[in-house]
Amino acid sequence: MIRNATLDDVSSLNKIYNYEVLNTTVTFDTLPRDNSVGIKWFLAHNETNHPIFVYVDENNDVVGYCSLSPYRFLDAYAQTVEISLYVHKDFRKQGIGRELCRYVLEYAKNRDDIHNIIAVITTDNEKSINLFKSFGFEDGGTIPQTGRKFGKLLSITNLYKII
Repeated sequence: MIRNATLDDVSSLNKIYNYEVLNTTVTFDTLPRDNSVGIKWFLAHNETNHPIFVYVDENNDVVGYCSLSPYRFLDAYAQTVEISLYVHKDFRKQGIGRELCRYVLEYAKNRDDIHNIIAVITTDNEKSINLFKSFGFEDGGTIPQTGRKFGKLLSITNLYKII
């Protein structure tokens, strides 16, 4: 089931995200989110054009989430959002990421305040790039050696979808 995230979900969201921070290059964050940072991140979202949706299993545990965030904080970017998608490591390869993406894109299509969705993905994350491209995201360019994590220079690929 997919639903809007609540403040009570922050701990679960942090757990999913912090695994990626500590173990992968899918995020350029290098320090785990503590509860106060997670709450601040949650409160920076809303239930209109910058929502957070969670996927919950049969036990009502959060096992994945997808958020739409401001792309940039200048007024002219107001109708452009950045999509982020994370699935708990133990629940991958079950279609949860695909379901969340499909749900969020359908949500965005029904909003007058969302026109362009940007996905900023570490270039070596081919699974994520392929997932978004399967939903019609187009290549917006690669920026080489944008960040350093685990002693390795990493590039980012920008994908976009006009809604």
